[in-house]
Amino acid sequence: MTLTSDLSRVPSHWPNRQFSQSMKLSGINWHFQLCKHQNPEAKSILFIHGTGASTHSWVNIFNHLKANYTVLAIDLPGHGFSRCAQKSQLHIDEISKQLKLLLDTIEIPSPNIIIGHSAGTNCALSLSLLLANPPEVIIGFNPSLVSPPSSLLFFLGPLINPLMTSGLTASLLAASIPKTNMINKLLDSTNSILSEEQREPYRYLFKEQSHIYGSMNFMAASDIPLLLSKSSLLQTHFVFVAGKQDLWVKQSALIPIIKKHFPKATVYLEEGGHLLPEVSTNRSIEIIEQTIEQLAT
Repeated sequence: MTLTSDLSRVPSHWPNRQFSQSMKLSGINWHFQLCKHQNPEAKSILFIHGTGASTHSWVNIFNHLKANYTVLAIDLPGHGFSRCAQKSQLHIDEISKQLKLLLDTIEIPSPNIIIGHSAGTNCALSLSLLLANPPEVIIGFNPSLVSPPSSLLFFLGPLINPLMTSGLTASLLAASIPKTNMINKLLDSTNSILSEEQREPYRYLFKEQSHIYGSMNFMAASDIPLLLSKSSLLQTHFVFVAGKQDLWVKQSALIPIIKKHFPKATVYLEEGGHLLPEVSTNRSIEIIEQTIEQLAT
C-alpha cells in the first residue's frame, strides 16, 4: 500500500479536486475524494458511480452532505483516474473485494450509508455482501437491476462483445471519439438534460483509453440474477429511486424486480431520466437526508 500525493493525472479543473487522494493498492492506482467530518461520530457515506462515470457524478451532492457527514466518492477501477487495473480486476465481484480492501486501508471499513448510481448500485450490493457490518441503508439511483433495453443494446452491444473489450479497441475508440458526436448522443440517450458544464467531464474521460477499457469490461462482466439472489438476503434497508423517463433502466421492468427481491424496499418514482443525481440534485439530496433521518427513528 502506498499513499501518494501524485495527482498529476487529475487535471486541475476537475470537480472537487481539492478532496482528491491517490493510493496504490494491489496493483490498482486508486483515485478517490474524501472529506472526513471533524466529529468522529458522524455517519459515513460512500458514493459509487455508474458505468462510464467517475467521482464527478456526485460533486454537488458530495459538497452538500460533507457539512454533516464523512463523505467518500471513488473512481471504480478502470474508471476516471483509478488506473492500472488488470482485466480480471474489472469484474464486479473482484471490484468489490478491492474496494473493501481500500475501505479497510483508509479506515472506513463499514460505511453507514452506501449510495450507488446505475451499475454503482450493483457494486454497492456486491460490496455490502463482503462487509462485516453491512450498511444501515443502501440507496440506489436508477439502479441497473435489469438488463438494458434492446434499443440500448443496439448502441452498446459492439462495446460489450467479448471480442471488443480489448485494449486495442479502447485505444481506437479513444482516438476516434473526440472527432465524433458519440458522447453527446450517448448522454442524450439517458433522457437527461445536462448542461455543457456537466457534459464536459464525460468528454474528457472518454478521450482516455483506460476509462473506455474499464467501462467496456465493467459492462461486460455482470451477472445480475445471481447478484439479486445473494443481496436480497442482506440485513439492511433498501431505497431505490427510479426515473419515470429513464430509457436505460425502465421502471416497467425495474419495479417488478424490486418487488420480487426487495419487497420491503422504499421506492421513489421521480420525474427525470437516467442521470437523476446530476440533473435532479436537490431532490436527490432531499431523498438521502430524509432516508438518513428515518434511520434514527
